[in-house]
Amino acid sequence: MTLNSKINCGGCIAKVQSDLNALLGEGNWSVDTALPNKPLTFADDADVDEVLDVLDAHNMIAD
Repeated sequence: MTLNSKINCGGCIAKVQSDLNALLGEGNWSVDTALPNKPLTFADDADVDEVLDVLDAHNMIAD
C-alpha cells in the first residue's frame, strides 16, 4: 500500500518513526522523500486508517 505524505526530510521521518514502527513494525515501512508526492509504502494488510491517524497526529497527511 502506498499513501502520499508530507514526510519531506529526515527530521519529518524522525517525528513519525516511533509511531510507525510501533504500528507497522520496524523496517516494514518506507518513505521516498526524493519524490514530489513523498510516498509512504507499507504492507497491504496494514490498517490504513491507523496509518492515517499517525500521519494526522504529526500533520503529515498530504493535501
